[in-house]
Amino acid sequence: MKIVHNDTEEVAKIVLVDNKNRVLMLKRGRTAKHPREWDLPGGHIRENESINAGLTREIKEETGLLVKKHLFFKKIENISFFFAMYDSQPIKLSYEHTNYDFFDKKKLDFDDKFQKVSLEILEKVEK
Repeated sequence: MKIVHNDTEEVAKIVLVDNKNRVLMLKRGRTAKHPREWDLPGGHIRENESINAGLTREIKEETGLLVKKHLFFKKIENISFFFAMYDSQPIKLSYEHTNYDFFDKKKLDFDDKFQKVSLEILEKVEK
């Protein structure tokens, strides 16, 4: 018997910042929603799942990373954004993504909502 998990409209994303003040971004695959766009780790929260548990699950599924401590940053519409420091664990991408990279402030695009939030977090981290 296959267990079906129903996603809600709630989304959790995380801005992972490395020790050089760069943000981890994931490149979506060709068949994903918004193909080939850069994205933050995270995704839809399932029914009967807390936002923290859903975020931890999504990060693990998409990157293989276990992020133990993350802080809430802000909510925009149905998306909750969190922040954590990247601790150099090896990244193992899921089938959903084709690549990853660390973006510094110069490489981040203020017109992209996920990258705009990343820039806001970098401003706070650098102070």
